[in-house]
Amino acid sequence: MLELSATAGYALQALSCLHTAPGRWVLARDIAARTRVAGPYLSRILYTLVKAGLISAKRGYRGGFRLARPAERLSVMEIVEAVEKRPRSSHCLLGLAECSDRNGCPVHVLWKAARARVEESLARLTLAEVAAAMLKREPGPGASSATAAGKTIDRETIRQHGARPRSPRHRPADKG
Repeated sequence: MLELSATAGYALQALSCLHTAPGRWVLARDIAARTRVAGPYLSRILYTLVKAGLISAKRGYRGGFRLARPAERLSVMEIVEAVEKRPRSSHCLLGLAECSDRNGCPVHVLWKAARARVEESLARLTLAEVAAAMLKREPGPGASSATAAGKTIDRETIRQHGARPRSPRHRPADKG
């Protein structure tokens, strides 16, 4: 009921990854390996964050993504607003199509106040705080020690763990 979308959660994870590599360009595939978010879906999220001005992108050799400003100056609310498709205040808690200040449902006033408190809290919460909390979490099943410790994953680490995605041009041709 009061939870962020999966997209917002993935955006927070990706930005937390970038926070652990301050000033460095991080490849999308390295972020995908660390967050375990599907590459194409993650790419859409990253480019949405670029359009919103929260991260920078650089193509080519030594390119990738990095935070556009320090994590201490990025609020969770900014991140959520950048990736959410629907307006925050457009839905009714009871699911009614017509629910407004003038014609509210039985819980409209309560829901409006609760939503405002949550939004205020998210506006005060920074990416740096979220990233610090994520680093303290226990590793999930199959997580590498580098991921669990919150260290930046480099290409060598990915090669060692077999998580490097293969390029289509390196696949053997079909013989048939």
